[in-house]
Amino acid sequence: MGRPPRNLPSNPPSAHIAPPPDEVLRALDSVLAPLLRLLLASGLDYTRVAAELKPLFIEQARLELLRRGQADTNSAISLLSGVHRKDVREWRENRLGARITQSTSISSQMFARWVQDPLYRDRRKRPKPLPRLGAAPSFETLARSVTQDVHPYTLLNELMRLGLVRVESRKGEDFVVPNRDGFIPPAGSRELLELFAGNLSDHASTAVSNLVGGAPELEQSVFAEGITRESAEALGALARKLWTHARSEMIAEASRRYAADRGREDATYRARFGAYFWDQDKQTEQGAADAPQKGSAG
Repeated sequence: MGRPPRNLPSNPPSAHIAPPPDEVLRALDSVLAPLLRLLLASGLDYTRVAAELKPLFIEQARLELLRRGQADTNSAISLLSGVHRKDVREWRENRLGARITQSTSISSQMFARWVQDPLYRDRRKRPKPLPRLGAAPSFETLARSVTQDVHPYTLLNELMRLGLVRVESRKGEDFVVPNRDGFIPPAGSRELLELFAGNLSDHASTAVSNLVGGAPELEQSVFAEGITRESAEALGALARKLWTHARSEMIAEASRRYAADRGREDATYRARFGAYFWDQDKQTEQGAADAPQKGSAG
């Protein structure tokens, strides 16, 4: 008499409710297009990016298995990610999954303190002009509060190079005047790349969490189509005005809560609140797509 058949393992249904794969790929066309533009403009081709994607797929597959309560074996990671098991094993052995954490640039830390610390803000909660030297509040004391390893004069030169501040003489005294548009580093700078990575990563995390059934998070926008260039520029000006007010209110509350939570063992969370505005001439965009391509096929 044969042995009775084994009972198949019972896997609980996944808490994630992901959309169909083909629909996700179609959505990614729009999401990836501007990122591919950045990659190509930076001289990164498909081969280089594909090599970087492999450890990212492995790492995220491992985390997804853990989220599901499943064992993160090499076979399971390979099956979920589509990466060969040999590569998964090599990734574990060589610790390729250890992501390098880049520290925020000192100039970014400097401007963040300038925006957040009430001592260095004006009555409208904007970073105020500071005497270059002297007792607090001065640029010198602000720089010293961020780092003791870099001289304030060096930090000043770096912020001036980035176009974030300028120096004005007022009654024979040098004042460091911040850019009223906020912390907007120049194109191609490390500082702007930091903002790019942080903003897009958290925005994407919010959207993905909503898509796969996480707790509902704020991820909304207002869309207008069929308007003139003048109307688009007016809406852009309104967006910057609304952001200025929202940012000031958020900074004030975030500063208050940071002060109240500082030193607590459960103070392990972080939060980001942002805004963006984009306008585009659809006719120009379509014209570029329909334009005849030069060159020969072969």
